[in-house]
Amino acid sequence: MEVEVVKSLWEHTMNTRPGTRLIIFAAAILLMASSTALAACKGKTEQPPAPSSAELSQTMVPNVPLDIYVYARQESPTTIPGAMLSLPQDVTVDSLAVWGTSASDNFAVGLGLVLTSESAASSLYGGIATSENVWKKLSGKTIYLVQGYGQAAESLKKAINSSNFKRYDDGDGLQAIGALPSGGATRLAVAAIAKASPALIKLVTQGSQGSDTANMVLKLVNLKLVAAGLYSPQQIDIVKLVAALRDANSIQDLDLGVLLLVRSGLPGLVVGPAVGQFLGQYHFAETKVGDITLYKGALTAQGVSLPVMVRIKGSDIYAALSGKESYAQTLITSISQ
Repeated sequence: MEVEVVKSLWEHTMNTRPGTRLIIFAAAILLMASSTALAACKGKTEQPPAPSSAELSQTMVPNVPLDIYVYARQESPTTIPGAMLSLPQDVTVDSLAVWGTSASDNFAVGLGLVLTSESAASSLYGGIATSENVWKKLSGKTIYLVQGYGQAAESLKKAINSSNFKRYDDGDGLQAIGALPSGGATRLAVAAIAKASPALIKLVTQGSQGSDTANMVLKLVNLKLVAAGLYSPQQIDIVKLVAALRDANSIQDLDLGVLLLVRSGLPGLVVGPAVGQFLGQYHFAETKVGDITLYKGALTAQGVSLPVMVRIKGSDIYAALSGKESYAQTLITSISQ
């Protein structure tokens, strides 16, 4: 969880339009570990209770090729601070989905925000300003937003406008989320999938301070897919989460963690030694927990050190991060053998 990166993202979006800020914040949840659902088609399909692979396969997504899918839903509706949406009151959200799609060099992001009532959705919708590259639509309890230009954005708008949705059926994405633990102390609140399309890689690596490191990692692992989960033993309080992102010292008090899966296109016999050597250069220490080999290290930002644990399984690289080392270890050791 790169606290400095997330905090910077948040601060730089304070003057952006509310729809844009919400999209960026949802994407930031995924980025915390690596450098939420959509209403059913025509509102008739009941959404599942948690974002495991089985539930994801029942969610509805725009019928366009997706490079990114982020889905969030907790057991109880989630309160989001009104300040995030430039509104005087907080809003209660049932679920949130983010979709990213590319076409040629264009990349667009769509969002489906499901509130707990039509009146709440209508009130929020009226406060969201549009612009040349931000489009919105209201359908019952669901607010749709699309940000971007060109063919990618138009394809998302067209699918949403015509209610052209399908069940999420990407086999690689579902298999990757299925490889992450879910249940008990490892309660999955947010699931994220990103496929390594040229447009997405360009978006991630261009013009960022960490672009050189990102390019080095991409070349090292021959990235194919990234999956991530945001975990907590209990309901995540977004108010506390946002406050912690503003005050790095509070991160260690949060009872949550992120588990990241990076899927390489290289054979496991190549991935293991290469990644082990790479981690050693960054002072990760190899250790054993039972018969599981782990690499333990830390990310440091604003003087706060956050435990990170890495595990390699064949061509898959897992990384767990939490303010509490014990919870990071719970996540990384809960992966099926």
